[in-house]
Amino acid sequence: MLKTETLLDNIMKFKKKDLKLKNNKHNHAQVVLINEEGLICLVSRKEDHKDFGLPGGKLDGNETYEEAAIREVKEETGLTIKNLTMIFAMHRKGRMGHTFIAEYSGEVKTDEPHVVKWGKMKEAVDGKFGYWNELVRESLKSLEVKFK
Repeated sequence: MLKTETLLDNIMKFKKKDLKLKNNKHNHAQVVLINEEGLICLVSRKEDHKDFGLPGGKLDGNETYEEAAIREVKEETGLTIKNLTMIFAMHRKGRMGHTFIAEYSGEVKTDEPHVVKWGKMKEAVDGKFGYWNELVRESLKSLEVKFK
């Protein structure tokens, strides 16, 4: 059994290592944005405008998950986000993902080839990354976040 001091040291080393990964191509960040009506910001797949998920994407270079989340939301929606709080993280099939909830400002505006809209979380759950988004939905429920 590890001493408490050694266990805490190992946890801190993991956290520091996890913040800036050398190979981010399999790591991603996504963000839950909820408007005043309780609707979720949804972004379609570029190749399928009927398949929706949460805004987000892969980390670039040595970005942190938070930096990637801020960049991806800006690129995909035109919205500016702040006060990010991680609500879910999971490693699956060689990929590490962090999901945040954040405050947003601005208007939806993007030059990217996809659709951005406000809708119900069920649309994200029904999309390509439904398994992941179902777990995010359960996290939101357990945190007693109000959404549709």
